[in-house]
Amino acid sequence: MTPAKFKSQLEASSYHAPGGGEVYQPLREKIVKQALEQGYDEASMLEHAVKWADDQDPWGHIMNAGFPHYTSACNYRLFESFEEQLGDKFQDFIKARGIGVIVKTTTLDIKRPVSYPDAIVVANRMDEVKPDRYHVTTTMWSLRQQTPVAESNGWVVFFDYSKGRPANLVQAGGVYANLHAALSAKSKVTNEKKEAWDRAHPKKPRPSL
Repeated sequence: MTPAKFKSQLEASSYHAPGGGEVYQPLREKIVKQALEQGYDEASMLEHAVKWADDQDPWGHIMNAGFPHYTSACNYRLFESFEEQLGDKFQDFIKARGIGVIVKTTTLDIKRPVSYPDAIVVANRMDEVKPDRYHVTTTMWSLRQQTPVAESNGWVVFFDYSKGRPANLVQAGGVYANLHAALSAKSKVTNEKKEAWDRAHPKKPRPSL
């Protein structure tokens, strides 16, 4: 897709301005709409404003190491959404006192280079939920390019730090069983939306890295 055009360099970096820049709002809304239609979680989405001095490598692209940081930040927001089910147990969960989480595996597919000025929308999609773990896809879209530029896939394990082993949420019962039920229901809706999107938008060959 042809990158968005701007009247000036200052306008092109206006996503840094308070409110995210008026010219970027329609670009942002289009990406968020597409992400929601594909089953991504709205509550834990985040946007990363690409910084000229901090994010780029010597070739003027976002550093490879940057994408895992965006993934981790978005995943942490997903963990924060578990507070609704965990209630008073949430602080123990997030601080690894008793049952918490640990990332078991993660992969990264960089699809397109991204350069300043730009902003990245990051969103999670929970693909599969088991009693002691779940699989998540984290996709990153460029606002200027209006397309996915990177994707991370991995398993997150519910881990009992007091016992040093994975935790079965169903067997743990109480709020943990409630969390498992809520995530399972969310995953079911997620997969239904993704399947509907894939049927309506068959993949076409496109240039990629």
